[in-house]
Amino acid sequence: MKLLIRTAAAGLTAGLVLLAVFWYQWTGPGSSALPAGTVVKVRIPRHATWSTATDSLVRHHLLEDPLILKLGVRLLGKGPDLRAGLYELGGGISPRSLVETLTRGATVPVRVTLPEGWNVDEIAREVQLRLEIPPARFLAVADSLVRLLEHDGAWRGNAPLAACDSLQGLGGKRGERGFHICEGFLAPDTYLFAEGSGPVEVAGLMVRTQRARLSWADSLRLSTVTLDPFRLLTLASIIQAEVRMTAEGPLISAVYHNRLARGWKLEADPTVAYVLDRKGKRLFHKDLEVQSPYNTYRHKGLPPGPIGNPGKDALSAAARPDTTCRAMFFVSDGAGGHVFSRTAAEHARAVARFRKVRAQTRRQQGAR
Repeated sequence: MKLLIRTAAAGLTAGLVLLAVFWYQWTGPGSSALPAGTVVKVRIPRHATWSTATDSLVRHHLLEDPLILKLGVRLLGKGPDLRAGLYELGGGISPRSLVETLTRGATVPVRVTLPEGWNVDEIAREVQLRLEIPPARFLAVADSLVRLLEHDGAWRGNAPLAACDSLQGLGGKRGERGFHICEGFLAPDTYLFAEGSGPVEVAGLMVRTQRARLSWADSLRLSTVTLDPFRLLTLASIIQAEVRMTAEGPLISAVYHNRLARGWKLEADPTVAYVLDRKGKRLFHKDLEVQSPYNTYRHKGLPPGPIGNPGKDALSAAARPDTTCRAMFFVSDGAGGHVFSRTAAEHARAVARFRKVRAQTRRQQGAR
């Protein structure tokens, strides 16, 4: 009997010693390889296991003995609680603190910056780069969210968004691009998302933001501007593609409003560049003949939908053109701005001056 008692006591003592050792290692510094206060960024992928997460912590010198962390996770039943994301973890913190951080999901926000005028393809690529959301999935979700706007009372009676569905079948000819009805509805801005955010959350915030901005711009609309919100958005996207200096936005808007009022073709180069996916590239006369409802050199009025995602200034300019401007034409002045003309003859002279400036600039660049 005494032997059994002594054996039990010895076993209990050994167990307590092991428990004390475990607790010391569980709550003590995870690694001495990194000085206290050192911050290391660690990315935990989606669907990662604690085994792969632990290996990553070891590789980043945040943990010396992976067995302690794995044992602690098992004892605490934390297996299903691992949260994917980008973490900033300090050197010298305990395995227990590491587990608490990785299960709490205290991730570093992912910054996603969308410049004004980007089209949906550019946005989708950036979202994939920052948040690992496949472009096709992101755009499909964004299209679905925009379709819901058709049930918004403020949009009833306006240009039907469903009319843009047929445009998604375009493209594939002569380098033409495909189309998405979410074009124009993804607000340019800098966003902070949690790592692992899904397409509904990401696209939803962008669409809601642009919808609010469009409502704001519509509330500013001059009484002489009769465009509904969807067409206002479409015009703003063209203005955004043309403007180089914010102050010129209302003037560029006025030119397009003047042309619409007279039934002239808009003849906006960015609409052709959009169709041919030649944004920022020089267009040639043959490009202006492309067969597309977006080609404003061949068709009167606005194109069927936006050609990019405009910012607030462009939306405001579309709603509030400069009413004192009677110009019907504009062309680059070669110095970041534009020359506005009322007659074709004035415009021809401005174009000749621009070409002269462009040729001189090219000669100077070639001489370097």
